[in-house]
Amino acid sequence: MAAIGGKGWLEPLAYGLWRSAQVEHDSRGHKSSPCQWLTAKGRELHSVLTNRTNRAARPTYYSGMPDESLVEITRLPESDHTSESEEMYIITVARETEEGRSGPVPVAAIAANLEVSVASANEMVRKLAGRDLLIYEPYRGVELTAAGHKVADRVLRIRRLWATFLVDHLGFGPTDADDQACQLEHVTTGVAADRLAAFLGDPETGPLGRPISHGSGPATRPSSIRLIDLGVGDDAEVVSVACADRTRRFLTTEGIVPGAHLTVVGVGASGLLLDLADGVVHINDRLADTIGVRRK
Repeated sequence: MAAIGGKGWLEPLAYGLWRSAQVEHDSRGHKSSPCQWLTAKGRELHSVLTNRTNRAARPTYYSGMPDESLVEITRLPESDHTSESEEMYIITVARETEEGRSGPVPVAAIAANLEVSVASANEMVRKLAGRDLLIYEPYRGVELTAAGHKVADRVLRIRRLWATFLVDHLGFGPTDADDQACQLEHVTTGVAADRLAAFLGDPETGPLGRPISHGSGPATRPSSIRLIDLGVGDDAEVVSVACADRTRRFLTTEGIVPGAHLTVVGVGASGLLLDLADGVVHINDRLADTIGVRRK
């Protein structure tokens, strides 16, 4: 084996570790994140090499290898790193707030959204609260801290950029693109996200009408008015839905979701008649008052 000296060996070693992490990650069906696996394997390798370094009969091909450099590439900033699972909890809270929920988000709502038990959700939100990413209020729910908002903005920015790319360049529908982008949001670096944003022309909203931050601050919600304020013949795009979960699910089945385009075809005492992609829908005034739209 060729002698290893200086820092020229770091790049191939780091690449090899990362590829191994990806393979392990894929083979386990996403049960652990590549970064978690990489951290563990890096520590194992560091321990092995350190022990060999301290032996009297040290192999010549390790001669001159700087142990501190190995520590430098295998030690990840654990205090700042968030796992895929942690990020899913954080963006779930962010999206609930973004869609109009006021006050703390109930832990039961988070558990239902992520399809986990309430006990598991409770354990995770307490953990994230201990890391100052969430504010947890027993029997009420959770809200994001400033640090939590920062994580949510980063992850959702990447998700919506990828969704925009999939719609604009690969022909995906908005909902399918959002689902696909969910697989990419946790493994895309900030540098790659910035280049993707530049390639796309720095879009302000994703395919579902939700805002995209610009990397230097939180996303700005598009200016909107209430659906109830539209008149016959007005065209608009849905940008927010602020109602109870059960009602939101009903609206989703009718195609009234952020990013949907609609035309008001009738207004009367009983409510509004809307023409959407999947057909005509009638909603009452009280429900129309909870839906934010942007005129087209």
